[in-house]
Amino acid sequence: MNLAGLPDSGEWGRLAIIAFVTAISVFLGLFFGAGGAYTCLFYPVLVLAAFWYRRQAVYLGLLLAALHILIEYLSLRPLVPETLVRAGVFVVGVYLLGYLFDLAGRRAGGLHFRVGEPGAPACDRDTRRLISRLSSRDPDTRYQAAGCLGDAGVSAAVGPLAALLADPETGVRWKATEALGRLGSPAIGPLTESLESENVDVRWMAAVALGDIGEAEAIPALMEALNDEDTYVRSRVALALGAIGEAAREGLIAALHGGNERVRWGAALALGSIGGEEAATALIGALHDPDGDVRQRAAGALADIGEPAVPHLLAALRTDEEEFRQEAIAALGLVGRPAVAPLVAALRDHDNWRVRAGAARALGEIGERRSADTLITALDDERQEVREAAREALGSIRKT
Repeated sequence: MNLAGLPDSGEWGRLAIIAFVTAISVFLGLFFGAGGAYTCLFYPVLVLAAFWYRRQAVYLGLLLAALHILIEYLSLRPLVPETLVRAGVFVVGVYLLGYLFDLAGRRAGGLHFRVGEPGAPACDRDTRRLISRLSSRDPDTRYQAAGCLGDAGVSAAVGPLAALLADPETGVRWKATEALGRLGSPAIGPLTESLESENVDVRWMAAVALGDIGEAEAIPALMEALNDEDTYVRSRVALALGAIGEAAREGLIAALHGGNERVRWGAALALGSIGGEEAATALIGALHDPDGDVRQRAAGALADIGEPAVPHLLAALRTDEEEFRQEAIAALGLVGRPAVAPLVAALRDHDNWRVRAGAARALGEIGERRSADTLITALDDERQEVREAAREALGSIRKT
């Protein structure tokens, strides 16, 4: 859109394609009596509309559904259930496509030009003009103004930039998030308020910006947001807490033991980012969690910590609780190559057969060929459980 509020040339082109294909479809339906066959032309334009307009493309789906029913009626064909089902598919299908494109856009985000790159306009030095441009109808203008304000550290722009977290253009939302992250402390208040927005995109982008700022002031609001109903929001909140680091660790350990399953899942993810002995100990305990998703996330978090978590995981193999031991083995497998040397040592020398058997199974999960000699030696272990684990591990290694 241009500043006068009219569609720009690209927008006119999109609308022309939609109108042209729709007109052809209506013509075929009315004048050639093609039954429902003409609707095959609806699908490409619905996909394009979903790509261009995301979930707003549902309005086109409603229009095409109505046109399909009208054409069937005017063609004096009976309105059979198939007609209504097909009309419903247009609406539901384009909405789901729009949702998926929007979801992909969250992660991919970004307009093709970026402030500061060759060909990008120079930043205006007038702060008021830049702030006024944040409300422009042109997304490129909003994008550039947000970037310039972030680079300039203009704290007066915090409120207008926070409003852009709900912008219809993904790239503009990303640039506003980036700018708010650069503005630091002055942006924390509006961003923590944005964590309670009804718009899911606003919530997760606010969390990303708070992680970029990385100040402890945001911890209470982020801890509350670990209970967000949206999984993606929770993951961004957890990573923001992980970015804040040590100051958040104590609260996260408490949440890992005392929160509901959503909070425990997010706390495990955050502690994996922070790392350290205390985090590793808490995450080992979370392998006992009654919720399977939390246990899986704790195993992944221990893998994120990496080699420092290996001694804790080896100690966990001592237990006679089979399910807990399996979670520890899975976590060791996720640690991967950094765990191979400690696992080989445990398989050779450890006096606890459960640790030896668990080490063998973990080596099989990792699939590192250099552990094969030790596993072959373990085929003569005094315990049948260790021998079976070594045999299975060697089988896994041969397949890799």
